[in-house]
Amino acid sequence: MFYKINRWLERHRTAVIGISITLIILIAWILLMDWIVMPMYTHRGQENELPDVTEMQFEEAKVLLESKGFRLVNDQTKHDDHYPAGTVIYQNPAPYSKVKKGRRIYVTVSSGETAVQMPKVLGISERDALFLLSQNGFSVGKIEYQFTDYYPAGVVCDQSIPEGTETARKSTADITVSRGPLPDRFIVPNLVGLNVETAKKNLWHAGLSVGDVSSEFNRRLVPGTVIEQALKAGSEASQGSA
Repeated sequence: MFYKINRWLERHRTAVIGISITLIILIAWILLMDWIVMPMYTHRGQENELPDVTEMQFEEAKVLLESKGFRLVNDQTKHDDHYPAGTVIYQNPAPYSKVKKGRRIYVTVSSGETAVQMPKVLGISERDALFLLSQNGFSVGKIEYQFTDYYPAGVVCDQSIPEGTETARKSTADITVSRGPLPDRFIVPNLVGLNVETAKKNLWHAGLSVGDVSSEFNRRLVPGTVIEQALKAGSEASQGSA
């Protein structure tokens, strides 16, 4: 067996030597590429840990990344109800990953809260206006009352943010509610027995105002119930009387 192998090797010595040399050169070339050439080409060993720039302002993130040898790219902007405008909300590659210097870092930047359109509340009742504003994400601010010949009593006659205006969600909107036409006479309403807040509204609707409010203990009535009023119910008063 070994004799046959030796004779075969002797007859094919040149070919065997050639193949062996070729294999040695191929292995050496692979090792050279893997250990020397490719590391030089790809800058292996020059990778740095990528900082976390989410929740930073874009300009602040840019300064930090450039100081580390990276390039910041604003890939896109999108509305976000949790982060102020200009805040980085996403980055690619991910924070703390190993990245070569000079790599582009793509970020998504918040453009602020989702914009909503102010609905039309002119001409609808105060109750419906409050519901519509709340349904569309607005906070209700001041509610004022004024006399007007154009709108019936109890109907919204003015809104602080014009209809169709795009503004941030949860913005505060003030409304003005009509008291109806200016009356010829201002009659004091009966307020006794009413809740104090209801009594105030009734005074506003009657063209009068709230004066001094005092309180006294009365175990028979619910707290906040009006038990006495300075001007007699049914009497005539001048506009704005307290």
